[in-house]
Amino acid sequence: MRTIRPALLLPGLLILASLSATAQTYFYIHSIAVEPAQPTNMDVITIALNGDLSSTGSSISDASWELAGNTVHITLTATNDIGMDILVPHTEEFVIGTLPTGTYNILVDGAFIDDSAPIPQHVFEVSGEGPDCSVLTVESIRWSSFTDTAIVVHLTSTEIGFSYPGFVLLSDQGDTLAVETPDLFAIGMESTHILRVHPDATFPTGPFNATLHLWTGFFSELACTWPITVNLCPAQECVMVNPYLQNTGGAIAIGTFTWTIRNGADIIATGQFELTDLQQMDQVSICLAPGNYSMSVLPDQEPTGGQLSFGLFDEWHMAGPVTYLASVPPGDAPFSILESCSSVGNGIGTVQAEPEFIVTSTADGLLVSTPTGNRLGQVRLYDSRGTLVESGTGMGDRILLTPSSSGVHLVQARGYIQRVAFIAP
Repeated sequence: MRTIRPALLLPGLLILASLSATAQTYFYIHSIAVEPAQPTNMDVITIALNGDLSSTGSSISDASWELAGNTVHITLTATNDIGMDILVPHTEEFVIGTLPTGTYNILVDGAFIDDSAPIPQHVFEVSGEGPDCSVLTVESIRWSSFTDTAIVVHLTSTEIGFSYPGFVLLSDQGDTLAVETPDLFAIGMESTHILRVHPDATFPTGPFNATLHLWTGFFSELACTWPITVNLCPAQECVMVNPYLQNTGGAIAIGTFTWTIRNGADIIATGQFELTDLQQMDQVSICLAPGNYSMSVLPDQEPTGGQLSFGLFDEWHMAGPVTYLASVPPGDAPFSILESCSSVGNGIGTVQAEPEFIVTSTADGLLVSTPTGNRLGQVRLYDSRGTLVESGTGMGDRILLTPSSSGVHLVQARGYIQRVAFIAP
């Protein structure tokens, strides 16, 4: 008779127990469903993972997805607490949005899960029956700088198209929040769209889920749909605006004019406009936090003629209030910057886990780039006084700015502002 020594079995038993512990599964995936079943590049695509949790105490503690080329990579983490050891049906859904035409693979991995769905369910096709919405990037959606009756959608595109566009912003319940009146022949490489707020619309103070629709042909055809999370207050602490003075006719105006912007009794910024026989408009750039202000302009000499007016416009050249400068200077002209954001921490949102852009100081200048490889779009460089010193458009994911002097600068791109110190060579 063969004798087995217990001492020889103990290490093997320990190894098997260890493998059993590390291979524990809390979520068994049996099938994968893509909705709609035959999506086009106009459809909002949802991927559902159907299966069973291993007990009544099991759950999904973390779920995320990313698009890597033509692979939708889904990552899940399952956990287990005290519960009954019975299988519990469970579905995890992921709203992917619109995708360009092509063939896509679904990769599911993570911790304590088992993907046993049939291999064919890991592949789906997106047909090209509609316009290619992937050429469009919604850079930002926020309140208009000077009024709470309009919302500004800032858009970039890799090509010109989508004739007579009109955007509509809907709540997660499908209610209309704001609508654009079509006034553009097409969407260009970079464009700004003004959506008028619906009179019955109610907006939350923080981020909220919404849907953005793009219609074409004067609202004759729905072209694109984006499920998005919207924060109408910008993430940066201040907004770039441009105070200006201009002569609209009658005679040539020559001289200097002192402008002042106040917040209550406090002077926030002041400077001088100068009009010459060759330049009948002057402007500056400053960065203002959300709030209520007033602006005044006083001539530094006797009036020389013309019809002078002053006011402000924002970074997208949207006009704010305009006031005429009479021979007897008028009182301060009041205006508001993102009034709806002034009560929510000056519009400062939560810090992004990944910045929208990165600024690197090099021997040649300031290199501005996106960490995700997305198109950078328009970039502006301001000095510490808020004066615009350089601007450009990054058609790729990076652009080099070349400040001429050392000091603290403000870099604005993709709806955000970063401060950076630069030492000129």
